[in-house]
Amino acid sequence: MPFVVQSGSKQYIVNYGQRIIIDRLKNVAEGGLVYLDLVFSFQEKDSNTKKLKAKVIKHQKGPKIRVVKYKAKSNYHRQYGFRPEQTVIEIVK
Repeated sequence: MPFVVQSGSKQYIVNYGQRIIIDRLKNVAEGGLVYLDLVFSFQEKDSNTKKLKAKVIKHQKGPKIRVVKYKAKSNYHRQYGFRPEQTVIEIVK
């Protein structure tokens, strides 16, 4: 039964045992536990849980993102890139 959880300003559809990649959680070490806000549950019966427990697997850098700025007819173009910091978490019961 899937859940919709929120981390930061993003929402994710998850199940128990699933691993997801979210934006970096700086206050939690690898192997630590974090509680995600439960937005919606697809369960038939109404439960009183407001948070879902997740275990931090590892911190990593994501793929490089290229950003290009360009203005036509003015000879202006800039290019830069970065690798976003991410956290891999696993949803546990």
